[in-house]
Amino acid sequence: MSAKLRLALWVTSMVLLVSVMVLVFVLVINRHSLPEDPAAYLVDVVIDNANDVEYDRGKFEWNEMSVYKRGVYCSFYNTNGDLLLSADKEDMDFSGEPFIANKIRTVRSGDKEFYLYDYYVDMEVSGLWIRGVVLTDSHQGITDIILRLTIVILPVILIVTFLGALWISSRTFRPIEKIVATANSINDADDLTDRIALKKGPKEMKQLAGAFDRMFERLEKVFDAERQFTSDASHELRTPTAIILAECDRAKRKAETPEDYRESIDNISEQGKRMSALIDELLGITRLQQGTERYPLSKGDLSEFVTLSCEEFVPADDRGIRMETEIEPGIECSFNASLMSRVIYNLLQNAYKYGRDNGYVRLSLVKENNDAVIRVKDNGIGIKKEDLDKIWQRFWQADSSRGSEGGNGLGLAMVKEIAELHGGSVTAESTEGRGSEFIFRIPAVS
Repeated sequence: MSAKLRLALWVTSMVLLVSVMVLVFVLVINRHSLPEDPAAYLVDVVIDNANDVEYDRGKFEWNEMSVYKRGVYCSFYNTNGDLLLSADKEDMDFSGEPFIANKIRTVRSGDKEFYLYDYYVDMEVSGLWIRGVVLTDSHQGITDIILRLTIVILPVILIVTFLGALWISSRTFRPIEKIVATANSINDADDLTDRIALKKGPKEMKQLAGAFDRMFERLEKVFDAERQFTSDASHELRTPTAIILAECDRAKRKAETPEDYRESIDNISEQGKRMSALIDELLGITRLQQGTERYPLSKGDLSEFVTLSCEEFVPADDRGIRMETEIEPGIECSFNASLMSRVIYNLLQNAYKYGRDNGYVRLSLVKENNDAVIRVKDNGIGIKKEDLDKIWQRFWQADSSRGSEGGNGLGLAMVKEIAELHGGSVTAESTEGRGSEFIFRIPAVS
């Protein structure tokens, strides 16, 4: 239950309780209240009882008698003065007072003053005295009742309200203490893997904790990517940087002719281009992982796009390798054209690079179940079985594939990130010495 709903229900219940108590007060006051003239009302109650007296077979019928009515107490006596029926109020026992019919008298009992009125009912065979009493200051008695009820009930309501509000607030803000403690723990220990993982609490607090957890997860990815980028860049840029410095030093010490300087500049330029391409690849992967750069997906004809990409592809060195395509028409997907173009280029370039001279590279696109599946197959050098899980790692290259024309080892890592961004996957199958097949799949649009 949300904190807002809890507080609303609590306030509503308290208002309902107070309303009920006010209703009870009104009913109590109405039960005990008297008209402005208590003496006249006393006479009316006694006369009403007298009119309701019934005597049957030597017995009085008490069913219709009112021993108490709105502050008036009545007692019933026989002709000998014996008490037959009363309200059993000890401080209103005036049996010692003589009976005087139809006269309002003032009597005292303790520190209280009462009006007393007697009325005789003649039943021919018998008679009945009806004596009624009422406080001369009946309104003061009602005030006492209200004060007693207020003194008893109001503190209970206040205590229940205070304890209820304290309980609700403590339950409501307890998750905030956990959020603060987790945030401080992450800050102190520099450990972004910790999570709040709030299971119980108001809906708003769960949403807040979930937002913090998502923020921590994103920060963890950002810092991991930053550390990965720093580590990769420092590792991979060390070699071209050393070559550039060495060429500069050689040019300063040994270059004597324009050709010598040109050779050094060409080497420096080549290494600079290599560094630029490496940095671009690293930044591309890092942006994909962090989600700092938006790559919107739009619905399109993937079959047509793959066909055009294959036609535009130019291998660095075909070495007599022929490309074969088999593309099923009319396959539609939601994809980013720039990223998908990079996938096709990387897979084809990888196949050509490690393919066999005068061999083949086959690209196919088919729809399987609800997926669009791109397969790129070659009959080149292949990959060792124990190395298949490593090819998706940054900068990893099998020893058999290294060479002067080898890449930087980031192409397949980029393909994997792009597949995951599209909600798909990429896998590889290979036999050493017989070639490899890469399977890239993303959801198709029905």
